[in-house]
Amino acid sequence: MPESLPDLRERVRRNRSDAEALHKLGLVLTARGEYRRSFICHRAAACCRPEDSTYLFHCGSSALALSRTADAKWYLDKALSIRPGDPQAWKLRGDLYLDQLARPDEALHSYIRAIELAPHDPGNYQSAARCVLNGGGPGAAIARLRDALPRGDDPLNADRGVALALAEEGGYEHAVPILHDFLRQRPGDRTSMRVLGEMYTGLRDWNAAQSWFEQAFAAGPDPHATIGLLTHWCRLGDFERSRQVFRSRMRDPLHECIFGNCARQWEGQDIPGKTMRVTVGDIYLGDALQFVRFVRVAKHAGARVIVQCPKRIRSLLRTVEGADAAIAPHDAVPSLDFDVKAFWMMFALAFPIDEMIGAAPYLQAPADLRAEWRKRIAPAAGINVGIVWRGSPHVHRDPFRRRSMGLECLRPLAAIPGVTLYSLQCGQGRTELIDANPPFPAIDLAPDLPNTAAAIEALDVVVTIDTSIAHLAGALGKRTFLMLPYNPDFRWMMDRGDTPWYSAMRLFRQTKPGEWSDVVSAVSRALQR
Repeated sequence: MPESLPDLRERVRRNRSDAEALHKLGLVLTARGEYRRSFICHRAAACCRPEDSTYLFHCGSSALALSRTADAKWYLDKALSIRPGDPQAWKLRGDLYLDQLARPDEALHSYIRAIELAPHDPGNYQSAARCVLNGGGPGAAIARLRDALPRGDDPLNADRGVALALAEEGGYEHAVPILHDFLRQRPGDRTSMRVLGEMYTGLRDWNAAQSWFEQAFAAGPDPHATIGLLTHWCRLGDFERSRQVFRSRMRDPLHECIFGNCARQWEGQDIPGKTMRVTVGDIYLGDALQFVRFVRVAKHAGARVIVQCPKRIRSLLRTVEGADAAIAPHDAVPSLDFDVKAFWMMFALAFPIDEMIGAAPYLQAPADLRAEWRKRIAPAAGINVGIVWRGSPHVHRDPFRRRSMGLECLRPLAAIPGVTLYSLQCGQGRTELIDANPPFPAIDLAPDLPNTAAAIEALDVVVTIDTSIAHLAGALGKRTFLMLPYNPDFRWMMDRGDTPWYSAMRLFRQTKPGEWSDVVSAVSRALQR
């Protein structure tokens, strides 16, 4: 059984030179999204054992997550000088040079080394292709990547790599014919079939998407193909077919890493008096806020329910009906009878989907914070509107699925008579509000998640892109206007202005990839009504 966070902290407290404990503690902190503390632990482990390439690699990885490019370069180069045959380190070094340092030629060199060491990983070819897609067109990119491949490597790997890179950026029209040609020469490639399903989804050709997802699924056990077909049916609103896909593959050992340990997984067994851990998310907050509603199912079945959630919202999720306790990943837990991942509960269990989803509010801000924010955001003659315009900075490619917009796109909202704007934005997007010229007329709140919940309860409406704040507002039952990109996440389904997940939420969708003006105009009209 893995050591808990308190156990590892105690080991480090007893012996500050315990490199293994420091390293394990760093991994636990990474899993909790605590990258700064993770870097400190990995750096301390590397200081204790400076010739251990594993410790150096994780120092580089944590530094890269913090955008500490100089540190990331030093540690990765040091790790590779000790173990030059590590494909993961070469891949990460390529990411550093391409995404952080904007040096694609140096990045390509690193990715080619990763290909030499791990030639069966399609992701290495996709990464290398990103370095050569510089405006010369897909044909030129394929030719250049083929020239760069190690001698004897299958040249068709370059073709598929370029297609995967194009798909990641939303260039579906160019990528589709490349993958079709690849499959004519290499039939049965599950990665290509699944990605074709994703690309036809982006092109809104649902029949073609279904066909390719089904072909990838039929080609053999593959967790990614299973999820592709399952989420396709969710997007079309057919949850029962999604359940059939899930149940047909959930017991395959290959799927255990996603669906959980089948030996202890709750699948509807009698559980009165049993202790169950419901994992609702790891680092990403939106999933946790959306799917924590399912703990009510376990509670109504008679279990004592422990919710495992990201640390940042642990205190908030303690308010959810049915949660007896809330812990963060790797916190100490009592003896458990069952484990279940919340997202998969709606597929694994026999309960009616409509009853499980239940759109009624299921979250509330702490009472003391609600009172404080009612004073800070006083009722107005018009309406108080919270706004969010940027999501996670880690999702920065693929314009067909890009969720975020620039703050200036929302300036029309500020011109509506009687509207007072409050910024709920956190992270990198806040600098746009601070630096706006002319100044943007919004009051900057920037609270943590529990305070954000209390602020939302004091507002009249929230206008947001698809990010964790949308799920927080929905879970609180607040009137919410959600602005969606052309190819949104599967959970928002297709071609509808409402959602079964949140009864007080309206959906506003792009009609052209990357074009937000029509969406903001529709939101403006809705606010004025």
